[in-house]
Amino acid sequence: IQYSRQFTQPLTQVASMANLLQSGVASAERVFELLDADEQKADPANAVVPMERHGRVEFENVSFRYLPDQPLIDNLSLVAEPGQTIAIVGPTGAGKTTLVNLIMRFYELDAGRITLDGVDITTMRRADLRSQIGMVLQDTWLFGGTIRDNIAYGKEGASLDEIVAAATAAHVDPFVRTLPDGYDTLLEEEASNISAGQRQLVTIARAFLA
Repeated sequence: IQYSRQFTQPLTQVASMANLLQSGVASAERVFELLDADEQKADPANAVVPMERHGRVEFENVSFRYLPDQPLIDNLSLVAEPGQTIAIVGPTGAGKTTLVNLIMRFYELDAGRITLDGVDITTMRRADLRSQIGMVLQDTWLFGGTIRDNIAYGKEGASLDEIVAAATAAHVDPFVRTLPDGYDTLLEEEASNISAGQRQLVTIARAFLA
């Protein structure tokens, strides 16, 4: 057995080193991509400050591509009226999440424009724009702490009443009240002690509170 271990150990170490090298190369590629990326455009000097918030979003002849030779969104026009629920469906990679990223100005358009309540989003400060939008990603992010703390992360100094109101709006309050410690329930690492659907509801409640 000892001879067998002495024979296989160097092979295992070589394989492990190869994996580390491969990871290092991949990480270096990501770092160089970041260094080569264009700098973010500065906010306009005379930025428009939206006074009324209704929630009308309009895409006007929007085109966007990640790669120069691969169009993703081409001449798209659509309107989301205040209070209207819109579902955008399509296969993986069709650009569904990209539409939301464009509204948030995580990327700049190649053509066309997006307006929020009639105001071109490129004329607004990014902070003002993003403060009006609640975004919940498919990959939920919760930190180690109580459910109360995770929901309250959406608003500094939030009261318990505000937290419960947001949880009720997100339909997570009934589930939380079934737990022995309620809103003081501690979430384990990666919130593994609640289901994926429950994690999603907690993040939705956080967005409501924000």
